[in-house]
Amino acid sequence: MENKLTTANKVAYGFSDFGNNLVFVAATNYLMFYYTDVAGLSLAATGILFLIVRIFDAFAGPIFGILVDKTQTRFGKVRPWFLWMAVPYAISAVLLFSIAFFPAGSRLTLAYITYAVFTVCFAGLGTAINAILPSLSADPNERASANMFRNVLGQAGGLISGLAILPLVSMLGGTNNAKGFAMGMGLFAVILVIAEVFTFINVRENITPEQEKPVPLHDSIKALLPNGPWWTIIITNIIIFIGVVVKNSSTVYFFKYVLHNEGMSAIANSVSSLAMIVGAITIPFLIKKYPMRTVVIANLLVAILGQGVLLVAAQTASVGSAILGVAVSAFGLGAAQSLMFVMTAETVDYGEWRFGVRAQGLLTSVSAIGASIGAGLAGVINSEILARFHFVPNVTQTASGIMGINICFIYGPALIDALCVISILFYGLDKVSAKMHADLMAKRESEMNEGAI
Repeated sequence: MENKLTTANKVAYGFSDFGNNLVFVAATNYLMFYYTDVAGLSLAATGILFLIVRIFDAFAGPIFGILVDKTQTRFGKVRPWFLWMAVPYAISAVLLFSIAFFPAGSRLTLAYITYAVFTVCFAGLGTAINAILPSLSADPNERASANMFRNVLGQAGGLISGLAILPLVSMLGGTNNAKGFAMGMGLFAVILVIAEVFTFINVRENITPEQEKPVPLHDSIKALLPNGPWWTIIITNIIIFIGVVVKNSSTVYFFKYVLHNEGMSAIANSVSSLAMIVGAITIPFLIKKYPMRTVVIANLLVAILGQGVLLVAAQTASVGSAILGVAVSAFGLGAAQSLMFVMTAETVDYGEWRFGVRAQGLLTSVSAIGASIGAGLAGVINSEILARFHFVPNVTQTASGIMGINICFIYGPALIDALCVISILFYGLDKVSAKMHADLMAKRESEMNEGAI
C-alpha cells in the first residue's frame, strides 16, 4: 500500500475539481440571475424550483455512492466514474443555460428538467471526486496535501468561471444574453471533459479494489448510522452550503443594486476564488500543528470578520471595502471547506476502525447530501427573502429591497458561519486520530502479509 503521492497524482486529482467548478460555479453564481433576468422566470417560481430539484438531487448522491462501492473494474473502483460522467455533465451544463431559446410558456418546465439532469450529473462526478480521496493514501497529511491541490485547482476553475463568464456572454452573444450564456457554457463544457479525462488517465487508487471488497448495502448503513463524526460533517455541510449559495447567488445583486457597479461582481467572484485558494493552501501546514476542529473554527471566525467588513462597505457604498470583505470572508471559508473534505475521509477511516466497514462511496456521497440540501434550501431562502423585501429585477431598488439583498449577502452568511462554529464543536475524531490510523495501518499490513502467504 502506497502512502506517498507524487505531485503528478495530486495535480491530476486537482484537475477533477477544476473542470467541475468551471461549470458549477457559473451555475451557482449566475443561474438565478439567468432565470430571472434572461429567461424571465419569477423569483417565487425560481425559489421553489431550486428547493424541489435539490431535494430530488439529495437521493442521487447516495445512489451513486452505492454504485461506486459495488464497482469493480480493471481501472479501479472510483476512477472510471471520472470518464463515465464527464460528457453527460458537460451536455447538461449547456442545456441548463439554453432554456431562454424556447417559448416563454415552456421555460419553467424546461428549467426543472435541465436543472434536475444537471444536478444528477454533478452528484455523479462529485461522488467520484470525494470518494477517491480515502483511496489515494492512508496518510491524513498526504490526503490533506492532495486535497489542497484539489481546492487550489478547483478554485482556479471557479476563478476563471467568475472572471470570464460575463465577458464571454458579452463577447459571444453581443446584446443577446441568452446566446452568450449558452455559448459560454459550451466552451466551459469542452474544457470540463478534457479535465476529467486527464484525471482519469493520471490518478491512481493506492488502496486497491483487491483490498476493498464490495460492501453489502446493509453493512454500509449499519456503519453509517452510529458514525457520530460523520453526522457532524453532514450537519455542518448543510449549514455552510446554505450560507455559501445564498451569498454567491446574491453577489451580482449586491454589486448591481447596492453599490451600483454590476461589472465589479465578476471581479468580486474572482477575488473570492483567489482568496479561497490561499485559504486552502494553508491547510496542510496548519493541521500538522493544530487539531482539525480548531483550524475549522478559527477560519470560520475569519469568515465572520469578513462579513463585518462587507457591512461597512454597504453602509459607505465603498467598492474597495466590499472587495476586501469578500477576500477576508472567502479566505476563511476556503480553508474551512477545504478541511471538511479531509475530515470526511477521516470519518471513512473511523467507520472501518470502529465498525469494521469501509464504505467510502456511501459515506462520502451521503456526506455530499449536505451540500445538495444546503444549496436547495439556499435557493428558496434567497428568493423568499428577496420577494418578502419587495425586490424587483432591473429597476432602482427601494430601501426594503436593499435590505433584502444585504440580508442575503451580509447578515445571513455571518449568522450561518456562527452556526457552523457551534456544529463543528461536536467533531471529536482529533482525539483518537493517531491511534485510529496506527491500528488501521497494522490491520492492512497484516492483511497484505496474509495475502502473500
